[in-house]
Amino acid sequence: MPPIRLVHVSDVHVWRYAINPAQLFNKRLFGMSALLVRRARKFRLERLAHVVDRVVALKPDHILISGDLTTTALPIEFQAAREALALWLGDPARATVIPGNHDRYTGAAARDRHFEQTFGEFAGAADYPWIRPLDDRTSILGLDPTRAGWSARGMLPRSQLEAAKALWNERRRAGDRLIVACHYPLDAPEPFRDELHPKRMTNAGEVGRWLSTVGPHLYCCGHVHRAWAFGPTEITDQLCLNAGAPLLRDPSGANPPGFLEIVLDAADVHVDHHYWNGHDWETRPLVHRPGFFERRAF
Repeated sequence: MPPIRLVHVSDVHVWRYAINPAQLFNKRLFGMSALLVRRARKFRLERLAHVVDRVVALKPDHILISGDLTTTALPIEFQAAREALALWLGDPARATVIPGNHDRYTGAAARDRHFEQTFGEFAGAADYPWIRPLDDRTSILGLDPTRAGWSARGMLPRSQLEAAKALWNERRRAGDRLIVACHYPLDAPEPFRDELHPKRMTNAGEVGRWLSTVGPHLYCCGHVHRAWAFGPTEITDQLCLNAGAPLLRDPSGANPPGFLEIVLDAADVHVDHHYWNGHDWETRPLVHRPGFFERRAF
């Protein structure tokens, strides 16, 4: 079987200013204020077309977007994101899109299922959890701990966790390369743990203990705008991959914006970080794990 090439993108944060005052009598007023003060300068939408073209040039077999396509979950933001990413989303079989907390920014956005109306065809099922196969060996398990509220924290509902366990027990022999797609990291490398803590998944420990039983897996996330690849000490056989944020403005050069290219070749995993250095694209090897998927649990 030939290698499979995936591109993992997260936290695009397409934003638009709301001009209808009726849309601002909720948490979105806070979000729009933050957009005016800081976020519009932090996320450079003028670069989005360059990101789209860079990904297309890699000719990936599959594209995974792990949430926060929007900023305040306005319908106009969802529409703009769908249009801007059209070159990635021509074939639902070759793209997977899951929500982030900003895509459920208000109770109304969650109840009206704005995310599902725009990107639902790129999920494995109408409701979470789900497993969708990419090939005979590779599957994506989709989890959704996002919720509307004033806090950026998430929580995977107990019912969804129990359903994920049952689904995995049913499907675990269908392939030997598992990718878990979830917007929230369960842990972060030491330099970024303080950044994750105030907006963490509140039951991350419980979810991590279950994932420690499923065998080797990739955990593709976002939420913290940092690109990383590491194995959490408390989660056995997990390689956690955070794609960072591709439109982030980073004058310091310490946190360059970009996305991840993941190549699965038999049991091997190779991950590169494609990033914008302020003038051009560069690529750096992020992690190489020969034989990562060789041991699996049944």
